[in-house]
Amino acid sequence: MNTIPNKKPWSIGKAALLTDLAMCFNRYRMHSVGMFACVQATVKLGSEALHPDFLIMINAGPKKQADVDFEDNCFIGPPNFILEIFSQHEVRDYQHRKSLFETAGVQEYLVMDENLSTIQWNRLRNGKYDLLQPDRKGVFKSEHLPGLWIPIEALKTRNFWNIMAAIDQGVTRKEHLVMMQSIWK
Repeated sequence: MNTIPNKKPWSIGKAALLTDLAMCFNRYRMHSVGMFACVQATVKLGSEALHPDFLIMINAGPKKQADVDFEDNCFIGPPNFILEIFSQHEVRDYQHRKSLFETAGVQEYLVMDENLSTIQWNRLRNGKYDLLQPDRKGVFKSEHLPGLWIPIEALKTRNFWNIMAAIDQGVTRKEHLVMMQSIWK
């Protein structure tokens, strides 16, 4: 098994941003019983072992993509969602990881730099990533994790209270309920 080493040690900016975003995504998970939400968990994709900054994995039902190996302490297979934060000197790592996640079937891959000058939400369609665009109100809406709504301006200004409010609103929609029913059939 090839192990891809962790990226360079985190800057304070990246650590703070990831902590705040993990809080927001965990808010979504709290409304969505039946998911793992993890920071720096080991994910095995074929012969590669990676440690994405943050992931969400659906545990059961038709949207489940990965299994948990409690003995080896890892996920086997692609999570449904991965978030990674890169610094400018890690651009080559991003292209490699994007290709790997696309090939493995990670449904959504959100990437940003620690200054939030670049934000790319990749959505898997027909085996290839397309860039998701915010809706007309400026909100990224996950297709694979219904109700996961991230207002782009709130993200850029680090207004995490507004992000959590958008998530609270998103999980009240029918699509989220349908997904939850598919998990707990």
